[in-house]
Amino acid sequence: MTCIRGCIVFSLLMSVTGVQRKEIPNKCVIIQEKESIDVHFNAPSFLTNADKAQCRVHKADLGNLRCGQTDVYIKPECVCSFYNVYEATLYHGYSSCPTGNATDLVTKLKCPVCKKYSLNSTGPCINGGKLNCKGEEVAPEITCQCPPNYEGKFCEIKIENVTRICNRIPFNSTNVLPSCARTGRDCITYSKNRLYAYKCKETHILQDRRGLPLCIDTEDLTTRPSMTTTSVQGATRGSHLISGASSVHYVFFLKWYWIFYLNLQFIGS
Repeated sequence: MTCIRGCIVFSLLMSVTGVQRKEIPNKCVIIQEKESIDVHFNAPSFLTNADKAQCRVHKADLGNLRCGQTDVYIKPECVCSFYNVYEATLYHGYSSCPTGNATDLVTKLKCPVCKKYSLNSTGPCINGGKLNCKGEEVAPEITCQCPPNYEGKFCEIKIENVTRICNRIPFNSTNVLPSCARTGRDCITYSKNRLYAYKCKETHILQDRRGLPLCIDTEDLTTRPSMTTTSVQGATRGSHLISGASSVHYVFFLKWYWIFYLNLQFIGS
């Protein structure tokens, strides 16, 4: 009978003090930004084949750049194009104009001229970027206004969020791994107060999150309700304080358990 009473008191105290056992997540995710060069076309044939005839027209057109005082004009798609400006060692010296009349050299082509005569007035800007002329800067010094998720001088760099699935590991396995804040390779990340450690494998493809929590939030899934603001604030000063708070909580629990238990013993006698 005494044992039954003790077990009832123990169960009640477990409920009152809020001690709950929840499984620590073995998997979680981090979401990182990934940069990649996004140029969805190859260098045009007029550059790779040095085919000057491909870019020339022989009639006056206000939309075409004229080669000096000649009757040769350059098509917009051949003026200040991305590869022509971007690949300095290969194409900066290229001109579709007759010798001695190279008004289309990107090293001399000023930004307002580039904007006026290039295809869609975008110059070397790609991926929806807009050409912004700050003054009379020449084509290689041009910078573009990029749309969301793109950056780089000519908006050639794509930024995308990549979800990486991570597995919980012991703390003694973390020393050989770099922080995920610095790399996209195999790395280590932690929960908010560094109670749990997770290894994230390198990946180059998008992974399905599958409902997994963020690694930084895994402590919120396992924290006991009795560990309130005081305990959380203590955790930010170091994980050793968390274990100290748990010890105090445990001693407090035992103290009241034995008080209840001895009272029942006394009543039962």
